[in-house]
Amino acid sequence: MRGNDRTGAAGATDDGDSAVWVGLGLAEAAAGARVGAVPLPEIMAGGRRLRRRRRTLVGAVALGTVVVLAGGTTMGLHGAAAGGTSVGALAPAGSGTGGGTGGGPAADTSTTTAPPTAAVRDPFTPARAVVAQGTADGKEWKLWIALWPLARQDQAYQQAQAIWQERHAADPELTAPTEAFVKQYWQPRDDVTNTYFTVDGVRLGHDSQGSVPAPSAPATPVDTAGSLSGGLVGHRGKGDTVAPLDVVSARLDPNVGRVTVTWTDGTTYEPQPVTVGDSPVRWIAVARPAGKAAQSWQLFDRDGVPMKGGDHVDFLK
Repeated sequence: MRGNDRTGAAGATDDGDSAVWVGLGLAEAAAGARVGAVPLPEIMAGGRRLRRRRRTLVGAVALGTVVVLAGGTTMGLHGAAAGGTSVGALAPAGSGTGGGTGGGPAADTSTTTAPPTAAVRDPFTPARAVVAQGTADGKEWKLWIALWPLARQDQAYQQAQAIWQERHAADPELTAPTEAFVKQYWQPRDDVTNTYFTVDGVRLGHDSQGSVPAPSAPATPVDTAGSLSGGLVGHRGKGDTVAPLDVVSARLDPNVGRVTVTWTDGTTYEPQPVTVGDSPVRWIAVARPAGKAAQSWQLFDRDGVPMKGGDHVDFLK
């Protein structure tokens, strides 16, 4: 309803006056509202009485929110003009940002709010996740994936520079990208990924960069047999490695539910898929145990049914 809308007919209701009557009437009716339906006639009448007493409105009229609960109770005004109460939400157990084991502070149960909006993806702020970790020679290693959200074409070169600066700090021999190269190979549907090791918190060189479909990218056909996409991390060729041990990082096809590896001694290992940020892509990482090699890989779909794609995986063999 807009305050300046009128019917234009003789004797017709003035929508602007109705808005003022309702707004003023809320203040009077709220104090004496009874259990049951919202008392709209009383609100209108009260508004008219107040309007006759105050013909001049100073400032804007803050309309309160009338919340009718399941039991029929009518709640009063809640708003900045009625005490400055902020709109809150009922938090689930263990949620929130507070310390301790009880989650955040207690929620204001007298008010409600709409669900939060999705966070804006920043192409210059990557999300990161540890895909695997362990110890080698008494040192702690971690395998990380940084995911840089899809950049517009006019942002792509700036993003490429930011990624290069981060990588170059650990690998001084890495060549800087040119603007022409970035524009030529910019992918309008892909996030950029960077996979790297840290050992005792220090980032190593010999990382790898790739791309995966962004959440906004349209779905593409998948291999019904199932497949993995990846390889050894920290290797640039035979004898040229900085990795603390042999670790394979791989991306799962959307229809692959889980993966198991059988080693040459008959033992098996099942890596847990990991996601990074808001990307739906799932990653696994598998480290070769000392003195062992992979004998076979088995892929299963999301229903637990074996898939044929594992027959073609030869990582760590």
